[in-house]
Amino acid sequence: MPEKSSLTALLQGNCPRCRQGKIFTWSILEKPGKFNTMNEFCPHCGVRLEPEPGFYQGAMYVGYGFTVALLVAFSVIFYLFFPEKSEWFHIGVFVGIMVLFIPLNYRYSRILYLYLFGGIGYDRTKK
Repeated sequence: MPEKSSLTALLQGNCPRCRQGKIFTWSILEKPGKFNTMNEFCPHCGVRLEPEPGFYQGAMYVGYGFTVALLVAFSVIFYLFFPEKSEWFHIGVFVGIMVLFIPLNYRYSRILYLYLFGGIGYDRTKK
């Protein structure tokens, strides 16, 4: 089996050490109400996925950055294609978009934060 790249593993929500085990217990489509349930340990290699208590509080800043980037992108798109609509239309659409993206924002802010600041490096022997 070919080795997964770090970017592929990150986008698929896999463990940073083995790049095989899932960080989150359920997929968003499988159980939408449990999008925030994380595995305590990697089911494949056993590494602890929360390096220290309160570790993921810093992921809020990553999530904030994702939200700002998303809103800027949609702002440009909507103001270019719907310039005649009122500001309240745009605000309503943006709030709806933010609510729809909560599960993805939550997951990917935690995954990216774990990859960047978790101190867990890739180990070829754990494949």
